[in-house]
Amino acid sequence: MLRRADRGDRAGARRGRVHVARSGPRRPGVAPAPRHRPGRPAFTGALTDGTPLTAAGLWADRPVVFTFFSSWCTTCVARQDALSELARRHRDRVVFVGVAGADQADELQDYLRTHRVEYPVVVDEQQTVWRSYAVREPPAVVLVAKGGALLRGWPGGLDAAALEQRLEELVLAGSG
Repeated sequence: MLRRADRGDRAGARRGRVHVARSGPRRPGVAPAPRHRPGRPAFTGALTDGTPLTAAGLWADRPVVFTFFSSWCTTCVARQDALSELARRHRDRVVFVGVAGADQADELQDYLRTHRVEYPVVVDEQQTVWRSYAVREPPAVVLVAKGGALLRGWPGGLDAAALEQRLEELVLAGSG
């Protein structure tokens, strides 16, 4: 989804490092969006209760983590409880949004209830949002900076501990 390193840092790319350019004064709490990153695909979708959600309104004030999942995905099931807890811990600093695709409504509701998913979940029946973020299969995680720069995507997703580490590195800027 995104390049592993900035142009000109071939050694960093070989070592698997992710570099984020910082611009402007550093404010505690949330790192500014890098200028060189591509924009994110904006979308409007319906939440599980039918309420419309406009993604662009989310990243205006805070970074956003999109988790792409399906109730039948065994990796999603194995990771969801810890991701739900991570979202609760960071709810004041990062917006989490689930994007459920290729799912049945009753199975999706059971999944959300079982795993105590308290963040909003967009129902993406036609997988339109999935395709706009180049997601082919669950799980996947996408991180959008405050202001809307697409920071990073992880096909295959991340476990909660790895995602928390990446949030600290890329957007939370040491805000305890």
